[in-house]
Amino acid sequence: MTAANSCIVLSEALAPPAIAADLLKQFPTYAPNLLQYLDQCQSQRLRPNLEQNRCTALEFWQIEQAQFNASTAKHNAALALLLATQAEKKPDPTSHSPFWLVELIHMAPSRDGAALIPADQLDINDAQSQALLESAQALCDDTPFTLQAWSTTHWQLSSQIELPPIFASPQLVSRSAVNDWWDQDPRTKAWRRFVNELQMLYFNHPVNQQRQSLQLPPINSLWPIGGLSPASWQPQPRSLLHFHELTQAYLRQDWGTWLQQLQTIDQALPPLLVEQPQIILSNTEQLLSASPHPVRFWHRFIPPTSTWRTHWLAQS
Repeated sequence: MTAANSCIVLSEALAPPAIAADLLKQFPTYAPNLLQYLDQCQSQRLRPNLEQNRCTALEFWQIEQAQFNASTAKHNAALALLLATQAEKKPDPTSHSPFWLVELIHMAPSRDGAALIPADQLDINDAQSQALLESAQALCDDTPFTLQAWSTTHWQLSSQIELPPIFASPQLVSRSAVNDWWDQDPRTKAWRRFVNELQMLYFNHPVNQQRQSLQLPPINSLWPIGGLSPASWQPQPRSLLHFHELTQAYLRQDWGTWLQQLQTIDQALPPLLVEQPQIILSNTEQLLSASPHPVRFWHRFIPPTSTWRTHWLAQS
């Protein structure tokens, strides 16, 4: 990365309002390098409409950074094309057919109806993905759907019927409840029926029997992502360095572990900060963007004002 385009993302580094002030007091001890750098930056907050865009704040920002035109579709419809840029296989850029991926997930009962665990928390290997795909492909007979390998955690979905691009991102769904995002649109009836049959097929699948013996959650369902055609948008994703280490502690609200993970990240930052990168601190609903102040001659006499602490504390 160069100074002109470098960006560091810290997922789940933007603390919720109830604990933000207390955690900020710990920064001098656990994150002195990050603190010093942020104090020299100008900052902005971004809080997209999750209900409208149906993806997390960070996913929204990444899609925007990839030069997405919001007049084309909602951001959740563009997410599959953005994810596809991270795989070796690429969609046909001239295709006008909607591009869909499905993510391998775990669906579990909860007090709110059902909870989703996304693929990046399931430790899926290639052999498991291939075996589950072969079983799912056999189930596709006499349905409007076909599935093809795409990556270890995602498969390409093709449909002979129109699927509405309304499915929220798995990351967003995993942070709330499936019932909040499981639309009963009549156009998804065939897909819902297919998923129900797939869940029964996967219940005693050898892959999941093996995973349960290893105390791993079964891979028991699929979640669609996308609906936008490659011809309508070709992502130009921005290069970034992404730290995910805070996510699990954040979701568990284990703030002691969160601070320890932040300390580990902070120790790795000094050589990276030499390039004066943009820093993104995110959580599900919003993010804080911090960039170095442009150099002005009067800063020799009047230091620029840092606003990130105000943005950190005023999230609600």
